Amino acid sequence: MRTSCIFFGGMAMRFVRIFFSCALLVCSARFVKAQENPGKRVVGIMPVFDTSGDSYGQQFAQNLTAMVYEKLEGAPFQVMLLNPGGLYSPLIPESMLEYAQSAGVDTVLVTTLQPTDKPQKGDFILHVEAKLMDAQSAKEMAPSTYSAKVSHNDALLDAAKGGLDFGSSTSNTVRHSQNLYSAMVRTNGSRPFEKQPLGKAALGMADSIRSQVLTQAARADKADAPKGGACTITVRVQYLAKKASSRAFDIIVNGESQSLWTKDGVTTLENLKAGPVFLQVSVADPPYRTPVQDLYQANTILDCSHPERQLSLDIGPVGDALLHWR
Repeated sequence: MRTSCIFFGGMAMRFVRIFFSCALLVCSARFVKAQENPGKRVVGIMPVFDTSGDSYGQQFAQNLTAMVYEKLEGAPFQVMLLNPGGLYSPLIPESMLEYAQSAGVDTVLVTTLQPTDKPQKGDFILHVEAKLMDAQSAKEMAPSTYSAKVSHNDALLDAAKGGLDFGSSTSNTVRHSQNLYSAMVRTNGSRPFEKQPLGKAALGMADSIRSQVLTQAARADKADAPKGGACTITVRVQYLAKKASSRAFDIIVNGESQSLWTKDGVTTLENLKAGPVFLQVSVADPPYRTPVQDLYQANTILDCSHPERQLSLDIGPVGDALLHWR
């Protein structure tokens, strides 16, 4: 009996030690998360998903994603542009949950560019659906649909200026590259995208989506203002898989192209002012069987009072990417 009591007593003590060790790990993890994001609520913005089937759909969706982010700057919560990879589809909400949770967001904005109404006579009518989803439970809030009219001729003209040369001999690769660059620098030809008919439609939709998010998303304290004036940082694009690599990238930071100074996915920015950093990246030579996004758009805050000076866009095995300071 005495041996039995000692055995069970030892087991109980071991269980207690394991319990408190696990509790300590959980508390430590929560503490680390609190250090990175101290009590701030984060709304993640998924890339606008294009189901329109139109030649201008991709460029419209990419620009609308950036416009929604810009409209939500200064909102009473943090905003994070998300990059779930080239296989992302809002039709399978479960597929994005793990990524959204790893990004540390509380709520996800899911936006879809729907098929365009194209009557034989009259204007095209563009439709966008936007909805918020809880990143933990996948519970969706009531969606909203926004529509905008664009004349048939204006829509085709904007698409042509974006690099889609209808009926020309220009290769698909060149046209695709031109279209991506137009989306990145937010311009078609000589005029900014938002000044053209398709851009004006996107801008109006971005305003409406902003109002929806501000109404439905829980409010929280705004992030503290960054400190430190200006400093020099390094921007790096890298793959998490050991054998995956690329050599040709287009990188734009805060609207300024850094591609000429980029080598193997690394570029240095001198005297960059503290504050919001908007990063856009296109991979010209993606690794074999890695479904990268056509365009990565990510954001962060540069605080020059912090020691971290390397900003890294880490691309995962399914093309999913997260932005980290190191």
